[in-house]
Amino acid sequence: MIKKTTLLALVCAVALAAGVYYFDWKKGNESKPAVDSSKPAFSIQASDIVSFTIAHPAQPGDLPIHFEKRDGTWRIVQPVQTDADQSTADGIVDQLAAARVSQTESGSSDRRKAFGLDPPQASVEFQLANGSKHAILIGDKDFTGESAYTIVDNGQSVSLLPQLLATSATKSLDDLRDRSVLHLDSEQVASFELKNSAGDISASKDKDQWKFATPAGAVAGKEAVDSLLQAVASAKIVSVASETPDSLARYGLTAPAITFTASGGKAAVTTLVVGKKDGTAYFARDLSRPTIFRIDGDIEKKLSANFGDLRDKRVLHVDTGDTQRIQIEDAAGSAVVSRKPDGSDAWTFESPADRRGKPVSSWKVLDPLGTMQAEEVIDHPAQNLLAGLASPGIRVVLTGKDGKQLNLRISKPSGDFVYAQASGDAALYKLKKEVFDQLNLGPADLAAGDAAASPN
Repeated sequence: MIKKTTLLALVCAVALAAGVYYFDWKKGNESKPAVDSSKPAFSIQASDIVSFTIAHPAQPGDLPIHFEKRDGTWRIVQPVQTDADQSTADGIVDQLAAARVSQTESGSSDRRKAFGLDPPQASVEFQLANGSKHAILIGDKDFTGESAYTIVDNGQSVSLLPQLLATSATKSLDDLRDRSVLHLDSEQVASFELKNSAGDISASKDKDQWKFATPAGAVAGKEAVDSLLQAVASAKIVSVASETPDSLARYGLTAPAITFTASGGKAAVTTLVVGKKDGTAYFARDLSRPTIFRIDGDIEKKLSANFGDLRDKRVLHVDTGDTQRIQIEDAAGSAVVSRKPDGSDAWTFESPADRRGKPVSSWKVLDPLGTMQAEEVIDHPAQNLLAGLASPGIRVVLTGKDGKQLNLRISKPSGDFVYAQASGDAALYKLKKEVFDQLNLGPADLAAGDAAASPN
C-alpha cells in the first residue's frame, strides 16, 4: 500500500509536469511579432546616384526624362533643358536607395502581362558615380495598394517594391520640372524696380527700411514691400506655354505690361516680365530662362501695385517708447500727462489741476499713435482738405527725450473718414473715423483705474 505522503508527492509531481507542459504549449502557440523578410533592392546610398532617366513605355508619345546632378543641383537635360524640382528629384533618388523587395513572383511572360509589365507603366534607369547602372521596370499596384509589381535589373522574377516609387516615376514632365516663377530669395533682395501701367517704381533697402529712389527720400512700407517680394519668391508656374522664346509678340512679351527686376542674393539680378492675359492666367517669362509660362492672376495683381500701394502709410515716425510728455486737446477736454522722471513706464497728470500727480493710462494714447496707418496718403492736398485742420477736432503734441516736439492735428469727422497732418510733413493722411474715436479722450478717460495696465 502506498503511503499518504508518497501519494501526495506523486500527485504534486504530476501536477507540476502538467503545468510546465501547458505553459510551454501556450508559449509555443502565442503569436510572434512579424519578422521583416524584405531585402534591399540595391546596396547603394542616395548620394551615389549621379543621373537617372524616367520613361513611360505604356505611353509611347511621352519622351524619356533624363536628370543629371550638376554642382549639387538636379537638372533635366532631356527632352528639355531646365532645372528640376529639387525636392521631387531628391525624393526619387532617396526612394531608389531605400527600396526594399518585400516579395517575388514568377516572371513568366503571361505573369508579366498580368502584372502590368508588358509593357511597363514606367521605367527608371539610373547611374552611380562609379559608372555602374541599374534599372527598374514598374507595373501595376498589388492588391494591397501599398506595393507595385516591378522587375529589377532585368531579372527573371517579378519583385514587389513600395508603391511610392511607382507614384513618383509616373509623374509628368510638368510635375518634375522646377515650377518657380522667379528664383528669388526675398530676404536677400537689396533693391527692386517695378514698371507697370501705374508708372515706374524703384526702391532700395537701407538697413531695415525701404526707400524709394523716386520721389527721392520717400519711405516704402516694410510690410507692403515684404508682401510683394514674398509673393514673387513663392509664386509657381501654372503651365508652360513654350519651351523657347519664339514669337514673343504672340504672348505680349515684346513690350511687356509688367517688368519686375530684383537685385541681391545668390542671383545678382533677376527679371520677370508679364505679357498678355490668357483666360485667368497671364503669359510671363524669367529672362534668365528661355521658357514662356503662365502665372496666375494673384501674382499679376501683386505686380500691378502702384506707388501708393507700396509707400509707407504710417502717420508718425516716432518711437513712442521715447515719448516723455503728451498734450492732448479735443472736444472731451484737454490734458497734459508726463512720464515719471524715474525712467519707469508710469505716467501722471500735469493738468488739469484737480488731477495733478494722479496716475494715467498712457497706453490709451500711445498705442493708437504708434499703430496709426492711413488709408491713403495725399502728397498734394487740396485747400478745402487743409482748411479742416485750421480748427482740428483733435490736437496732440508729443515731446521726446531730446525735448523735440511733434504736433499732430486730426480734422473733425467727415463721414467715415478724418484727415491728419504731422508737423514737418506736407502730406495729408486719410484715416478711418475709428482712429478719431480712439483718441477722442478726456481727462476722465485717461485716468488710471482698474484698467490702468495696457491690455497687451
